[in-house]
Amino acid sequence: MSTASIARNPQPVSNSSINSFDLLILGAGWTYTFLVPQLRHHKISYQATKRDGRRVPGLANGTVPFTFDPASDDVAPYRTLPSAGVVLIVFPLKGRGQSTRLVEMYNKVHKEEAARRRWIQLGSTGVWKGEGWLDRHSPVDMSSERAVAEEELLALVGKNACILNLAGLWGGERNPRNWVSRVAKTKADVKRKGALHLVHGEDVARAIVGCLEEWEGVGAGRWIVCDLRTWDWWDLILGWEGGTKDGGLGEGSNPEYGRWVLELMQEQEVRALPRGRELLGRCLDGREFWKKVGIVPRTTLLQ
Repeated sequence: MSTASIARNPQPVSNSSINSFDLLILGAGWTYTFLVPQLRHHKISYQATKRDGRRVPGLANGTVPFTFDPASDDVAPYRTLPSAGVVLIVFPLKGRGQSTRLVEMYNKVHKEEAARRRWIQLGSTGVWKGEGWLDRHSPVDMSSERAVAEEELLALVGKNACILNLAGLWGGERNPRNWVSRVAKTKADVKRKGALHLVHGEDVARAIVGCLEEWEGVGAGRWIVCDLRTWDWWDLILGWEGGTKDGGLGEGSNPEYGRWVLELMQEQEVRALPRGRELLGRCLDGREFWKKVGIVPRTTLLQ
């Protein structure tokens, strides 16, 4: 990948005593834990925020305390934030006005790079509804407050905005096996389960770095970020249910899951799993993003 897209900061990779960074991460949570190794590997300088400014791995001097208040015109919280060439918004912005408030307040304080500053918003593939194949060009559901805020950001800064709509996040403490007992408690629930789309935290981090390094290809765009697979919930449930002697679906799971899947296969004349696309409902095509950034996802449930 090219590194020309990032205006490199000659300062150390992560030191809260400096005033300017390649990347400011608004919200050092689950994604941050996967992102830090990638940023260090690519020598991208960074700083991050948390509500309480607590210390996190990768930032010896702690994070910057920051809470976004969409109703406040007070610039004081933004004065504590360092300047950055790219701002990564991890927390969701919702409805009209929030994207504008965040961008304008931050740029009011950090005017020196405002015209060139780039913004990445992490979102969800849940903004796409419907059946069949959907890609990044498919219409989003504008009844979603997150979609409204994302569209506002794109309209506000144009080529300097990038929306990464992430599929189901997994990795670390997030284990898809543990989701089954929450999303499918009965046979009727299992019957309704179709496709599952996922992306591992490591690949989310690689996607973010890919944007930084290939911005000309992804700027002014909304992108589907997934592992390029459409998983069949029935197939996963059956495989996991038989994975251990007492079932592999985690605490609170029902030992009837495997029998339910078999009964449903018989009832719907499904000869083998995984089911065909026509039976899975919504299916996401995420090829275009990975082609643009020149890499492919490398962590899947198959490993």
